Amino acid sequence: MGCELVMKVVVFHQPFPMGNHRVNIAISKELTDMGHEVYSLEQLNGRYLDDEYRQQLKDLDPDVLYFEMLDAETFELIEEFDCKKVLTFVSPGILGEYDKIFDYQDKWFTHIYTNSLQLHNQFQSKNIPSQHFEWFFSQIGENDVEFVEEYNHGCVFLGMGFNRLTSEAYDLERRLFFSGGFAGVDFKIYGNGWPNWPEYKGVLPSEDIGKLYTSAKSGIAIIAPAQRDMGMINNRYSEMGYCELPITTYKYDLDWFGAEKYLNFVENKEEAYTTIKDIIGNPSKYKSKSVELKKFVQNKTNEFFEKLEGLIVEE
Repeated sequence: MGCELVMKVVVFHQPFPMGNHRVNIAISKELTDMGHEVYSLEQLNGRYLDDEYRQQLKDLDPDVLYFEMLDAETFELIEEFDCKKVLTFVSPGILGEYDKIFDYQDKWFTHIYTNSLQLHNQFQSKNIPSQHFEWFFSQIGENDVEFVEEYNHGCVFLGMGFNRLTSEAYDLERRLFFSGGFAGVDFKIYGNGWPNWPEYKGVLPSEDIGKLYTSAKSGIAIIAPAQRDMGMINNRYSEMGYCELPITTYKYDLDWFGAEKYLNFVENKEEAYTTIKDIIGNPSKYKSKSVELKKFVQNKTNEFFEKLEGLIVEE
């Protein structure tokens, strides 16, 4: 990959340990490797938009601003720029509802990158430049694939708790994976927002995601209700898949784009328990699926960046 046209790109990322902290830093590196001039900047996330922060960005005079959904303060700054604004739209963020994004064309974005085919078609119908990606790229590379005994758990989940512990929208996932644990299984949860949860192990260092998924014997993946309604598959699946970690998940009603034959679908708590126990007890039975899922993720990673660079450099 790579293009003769060099663009000056500013990539905004969330502070650690928020969701896209490492993801967007990895995007910065990949765009740099493609030959672009790239600057990584932490979004404000509630901090006051002072003149120094504003001037720092204006002095760069970027060709492109790249980001996922931002906080209100950073969006206020984005509105001051007339350059290309590429929004990877995988969450409604501060808007709360996906359809509200159409009110912010040219203010918050000029180009859209999304893993929802439904939304992609809507953007195109309104003549908004848009590209659709099927699976997230894997931010994990071969240097991150390392076995560490500390993370050699039977089953792991990495992600935030917060409303997943109480929201009615997550009742299915709580019943399947997060209520009562799994008897006899070393099941551990990493992330923030899990107060007093029995399986909770704390916030995972950002550089240890590959180590966790390489060292554990199995992993759980879920998709947020609003995302699955839009046909979105989150980056958790790509990262686990790249590490060849057998994935146990619910068979959400969406297009898996061919990956369904590599995943371990369950419908209820009993199936989840027996599947996880079987993966732990019979790892060779699941090895070929895990190897093929990694190849699948590698192909989708290449597709992700080919389409992203197309959005960044197109006139």
